[in-house]
Amino acid sequence: ASNLCIVYPPCDTKSLEDLPLENRKDIILSIGQFRPEKDHALQLRSFALLLKKYPDDTKKTWNVKLALVGSCRGPDDEQRVEELRNLSASLDISDSVEFVLNRPYPELREYLGRASVGVHTMWNEHFGIGVVEMMAAGLITIAHNSGGPKADILAPFKGNITGYLASTEEEYADAMYEALVESKRTGDDSNMKMRQLARESSSRFSDEVFVDSFKHAIVSSKILCR
Repeated sequence: ASNLCIVYPPCDTKSLEDLPLENRKDIILSIGQFRPEKDHALQLRSFALLLKKYPDDTKKTWNVKLALVGSCRGPDDEQRVEELRNLSASLDISDSVEFVLNRPYPELREYLGRASVGVHTMWNEHFGIGVVEMMAAGLITIAHNSGGPKADILAPFKGNITGYLASTEEEYADAMYEALVESKRTGDDSNMKMRQLARESSSRFSDEVFVDSFKHAIVSSKILCR
């Protein structure tokens, strides 16, 4: 037990750390394949609730948008996207939702550099590299209150929160409002501090830290001496 080491999956955080933290757009960004476990429907329902609860701030003043950026593996995922488009229409939010499918990485990076908030809704995600990428890019990230995001990624850093955890539509909607609108309405700089801390915290999962941690785990286990 004394030789137990935790080695997190590597994430290329360094290539995202040069994205500016200032002048972000009023965009809530989701990244990830359109697989059923990612629960994009929860994102749409939560976003619809956000617009319904706070119409003056989200639509009249800042015109908040939701961008779902991801890839489709085949016909099943394409059908899932069509169902999500239909759900968006039934929730009357189509004008505020953008589906960005199968685009190259530079375009994803552009969204990461423009958006203000990141949203991730998979229940019990094993780790959550997408969450780390959003934090490294400077987004205020809202992830599911379970699995890796809860246990490891969005854990407090230097005594401060680095994002939000949510489970229900109500919790996600309120977190979206807090992350995107509240600090702008009150004029404080808490969100900028959170962006800076989230980016700094994400470096715990960098490629460089992974290499060092893996080396330490091998050496401390004395596996090469057996």
